[in-house]
Amino acid sequence: MTTQKIEKWRLEELALVLNHLSELLRKGNNREWANVFYHFHTEAQNIISSREFDLDPLKKLIQNIKNCFLRLSSFKNLVFWPKDSGENEKINQDFQHSRARLLKILEDMEQRTIEYIN
Repeated sequence: MTTQKIEKWRLEELALVLNHLSELLRKGNNREWANVFYHFHTEAQNIISSREFDLDPLKKLIQNIKNCFLRLSSFKNLVFWPKDSGENEKINQDFQHSRARLLKILEDMEQRTIEYIN
């Protein structure tokens, strides 16, 4: 029997970060990536609201998000260029921080999905 290793609050934190990234991407006039992260947010919400927790959709979501950080992905090196330079700096700092937070959440969740055999 497996124990629940991923608490609901962790999934909710993931959904919040995904939604925040989607909003930042919209502010930075990058609708394509905003839609991708909004879709990830929706998937996270579906996992949270499902009656029984199923690890497979979460593992798939984690992998799909991590693919955005691969070397060839434009998301990895994305920088915003809004019209207002003060806004530009603020959005970029928030974006960098949120992206790093997302990676940390994903790494933590991924570790919690590994089942060790004695």
